[in-house]
Amino acid sequence: MSRPVALLLTPVRPDAAGNGLARRAWRWAVELAADYELSSIVIASYAGAADGRTQVPGRVVVLHHARQGKRGLLDWVDPGPDLSMEVQAALPEQKPARVIVFRAGLHDVAALLPPAWRDVCEMDFDDWESATRRSLARLALRHGLWQLAWRQRRAAARYAALEREMLRYYESVHLAAPEDAERLRALMPGGRIICSPNRIVPVQTIQVRDAARRVLFVGTLGYLPNLDAALWLARGLAPALRRVAPGVEFIVAGAAPPGLAKKLRRAGIDCHAFPADPSALYASAAIAVAPLRGGGGTKVKILEAWAHRRPVVATSHAARGLGAVPGRDLLIADTAEQFSLCCKRIFDDPALAASLADAGHARLRECFLLPVV
Repeated sequence: MSRPVALLLTPVRPDAAGNGLARRAWRWAVELAADYELSSIVIASYAGAADGRTQVPGRVVVLHHARQGKRGLLDWVDPGPDLSMEVQAALPEQKPARVIVFRAGLHDVAALLPPAWRDVCEMDFDDWESATRRSLARLALRHGLWQLAWRQRRAAARYAALEREMLRYYESVHLAAPEDAERLRALMPGGRIICSPNRIVPVQTIQVRDAARRVLFVGTLGYLPNLDAALWLARGLAPALRRVAPGVEFIVAGAAPPGLAKKLRRAGIDCHAFPADPSALYASAAIAVAPLRGGGGTKVKILEAWAHRRPVVATSHAARGLGAVPGRDLLIADTAEQFSLCCKRIFDDPALAASLADAGHARLRECFLLPVV
């Protein structure tokens, strides 16, 4: 007997080993494929959208679009005539039991679906888009990026208006962080708003090697919150930690613009691409840090560090949405001095390091693991 059908509309190819967006899409692919025959339509603006490290379950169709359309919104997909025909040709023949529209920018694409499908359409905001845009505007101002800050503020206002429309359009709306879900319920009562946390696949860990005083930060460095975190690491956190823990080493792993990579290396930070298998990278580090001061949603980088059994030091912003208990699952620090003292505590206390690693891993297994497909 054939199974019912599910449809995933996504701006990125689902990938268990990709960036945060790709892993969020993978979370949906795994959940849907467990109960349905899955069709995924990837509507991407980047080259290589058909490539990925992980084989996606079910049927996958990759379509391409221009970056900005008539709404003039950042990360919005405007389905012109050609894309509209391609989307409609890629739809499954029968009505799906569930349709997940991943990210607000695909709202106009969802409008192309048959009207009879509307009662099974769900929107996954992932981040609360308007709040995230306001946060990105603040980060842009911190770095003197005035035009980018203005564009993000403008996008935040437009997304806020559209979010009210979307709550009426979809059967339910999902967000990654419980704080975002609660605030959205309070601001927009009446909608069915669900907290659907980020989850990742289990990983193989290896024994820690020579990691006594080595600190690791992982992130796609073209994304403003990660870029800000890397620069803060170079200019503030690293000097503060070197004062209290001489001989400490720093690794930043992730795709970095050439100018940023040079700045990091001048600050004595080892900067290189994120490997296909990060197990050895995590095993070489005593601490994984998440010094993020902006952005939205929940941070997959903390989940990954927990998966590799690394003690974590994070800002309160980076730890939001994970339900982590400070001092048990990770350490919280919001200034350079606090970061340096937290890292030194872990360097000097192997029992604390082991306790944080074990508690973080247990938190991951309790709430944030996906089954292996």
